[in-house]
Amino acid sequence: MQHFPGRVAAGPVAPTMRGRSRGQGARRVITTEELRFINNLSVLVSVGRPLLSSLRSMRETCREPGCIAAYDAMIERTEKGGQFTDVLSDYPQLCSRSVLALLKAGRRSSCLAVLLPKLAKLVRATVSGEWDPRRRFFETWALMVETGISNDEALGELRHDFRRGPLGEVAEGLRGSVEAGKSLAEGATRFPEVFDSVSRDLLHYGEHRDLARALRSITDLL
Repeated sequence: MQHFPGRVAAGPVAPTMRGRSRGQGARRVITTEELRFINNLSVLVSVGRPLLSSLRSMRETCREPGCIAAYDAMIERTEKGGQFTDVLSDYPQLCSRSVLALLKAGRRSSCLAVLLPKLAKLVRATVSGEWDPRRRFFETWALMVETGISNDEALGELRHDFRRGPLGEVAEGLRGSVEAGKSLAEGATRFPEVFDSVSRDLLHYGEHRDLARALRSITDLL
């Protein structure tokens, strides 16, 4: 079994947008238990294991006291007919804000089994450093769009997750543009370090057709 360090920081901390390359972003800290939680839940659900049984199994293999309490809370809520995601906001060591938003959206849209493998890939790539902050930003946003999260909510979560770097400023600025009734492409003109003319063209296309596809395509640009 592959082992990961207790806490992994992916990406440098950049205090301001000025003078930074578009690949830099916030420090994103993921715990070993968060990775194990999302990955193993994805595996168990994908083979058809019931959610409650999956949570009980993962609880038995958990060795972190704070995370054991989180599993106990999820199990109790599920046994009572509630949503296991309802209690996760109290346990950020097991589930970060953007991941929780995605899990809640997956439950609302009954597409948790489809979402989890993509979410596990995102968390794993964050821990391993396979994706730079810029790609994580767009991949997370695209996944939120696919699960039905509004741009306003998605950008709010991204602002929080990337708050220590320039991509947090980008998320905040784009959210402000959306709230003001402007298009994403219009808001993106404020951030030429992240959105060149080709990226803005993809945003314009995405807003009218397929935003998730457009967001992922931006990460493929040279």
